[in-house]
Amino acid sequence: MSEEVELDAIGSDGEEVDEETGLTGKERQKHLQRKRRQDALDARIAGGNGLSLEERQRADRNVWRKLLVNSMLIVAWYVFSLSISLYNKWMFSSTSEGKGLDFHFPLFVTSLHMVVQFLLASLVLLIFPHLRPSVPKNPDPTSPPSKPLVTPLFYITRLVPTGVSTSLDIGLGNTSLRYITLTFYTMCKSSVLIFVLTFAFAFRLEQPSIKLILIILTMTLGVLLMVYGETAFHLLGFCLAMSASFFSGFRWGLTQILLLRHPATSNPFATLFFLAPIMFVTLFTIALFAEQPSAIVSGLHILVSEQGLAKSLFLLIIPGSLAFCMIAAEFTLLQRTSVVTLSICGIFKEVVTISAAGIIFHDELSAVNVSGLLVTIACIAYYNYFKVNKMREDARRKLEKRVEDCHDALNNANGRIRREAAFKEDDDEDEFSGGEGSGRRSDERDRLVNGSAGRAGGDAGSSQGI
Repeated sequence: MSEEVELDAIGSDGEEVDEETGLTGKERQKHLQRKRRQDALDARIAGGNGLSLEERQRADRNVWRKLLVNSMLIVAWYVFSLSISLYNKWMFSSTSEGKGLDFHFPLFVTSLHMVVQFLLASLVLLIFPHLRPSVPKNPDPTSPPSKPLVTPLFYITRLVPTGVSTSLDIGLGNTSLRYITLTFYTMCKSSVLIFVLTFAFAFRLEQPSIKLILIILTMTLGVLLMVYGETAFHLLGFCLAMSASFFSGFRWGLTQILLLRHPATSNPFATLFFLAPIMFVTLFTIALFAEQPSAIVSGLHILVSEQGLAKSLFLLIIPGSLAFCMIAAEFTLLQRTSVVTLSICGIFKEVVTISAAGIIFHDELSAVNVSGLLVTIACIAYYNYFKVNKMREDARRKLEKRVEDCHDALNNANGRIRREAAFKEDDDEDEFSGGEGSGRRSDERDRLVNGSAGRAGGDAGSSQGI
């Protein structure tokens, strides 16, 4: 509301009007209050970092709230991932030392996990309709109908590469556990940081930074030191684990693009709904050639005869539920942070995995291994410090931008109010002096208005001519 309207509304309260200013006592008080608020805002924006203490605290609260949610997701991710790693090592490793079930069909079992994940994702989308991807409604009935969310081109060029790379990451990693120890597998998987960083830069998901590259390289060195001196080296297992690391970096870059840039895969459950069938077909096809259908049937028969039907189904299906929870936590964390942050968090998960492998499978740790553990933990702590500071700076920068926008809007509004008040004051003064200057100022004001209208009309005409 302009100041002229405010003065007209307040001037009807019957108070005596000051002839010099044209304001009543109540109007002068409100005018001074508005001026003090504007001066305080100007001083706050002009000085310091542009934010008040309360605004800085609000920005920090938002950061810590986000960190709390992310920490809960990380803990859930660690718990489910560690459970699956230990389970896979137990199920696929040999029984010669009494450490495993020796069910040596990891690709077939992993393909069954994809069926379980698809069913669970479908159940979540059925129970929670707001998570289902939908085409936005078109308000104009005359316009052509909207395209479907998942077109054949999108399916082939986006979903299929992501699903195939994800299935190869999981399947090759599980297969490598038949030939190498869990500790050596963790060392090989630590190289995923290099692939993640490469694809994040290639897909423009992360800004290159010397500090970030140094953190990741130092952290990778720490993980290598943690598992230095591996004696049970197996070439095939090593190649399988390194191939899984390559596909892991590739699929995480593609997954973040799906979660952030397309409405059909804008949440983890919708993404799993589309990816799980692709992963099942890929893994099951590879399993038919690599593990042989007759051998798979024979292995299932032996498993049922030794463990019973109910326990066999439990051993084959329950890990799929754990994998569903793990991937849902992964995707949600990836959507809220970045692919590099997720990989940094994965390093600490690998530290926990190595520690658990030492406790459960009795893998020994030397002084060099412990040194690598300390280096890795130090890098993780520094990265968290680096990331929190960056998040706080981004939050404060956003608040500063909002304050500046409000300040510009207030300046524009105050300028308009002052011009209207000046015209009103001139009119009142001319009426008091006899009206000689009134016509001159009125003509000047009309000339300004007509000039503005003429310029607007000329602009419109020129645009029509173009």
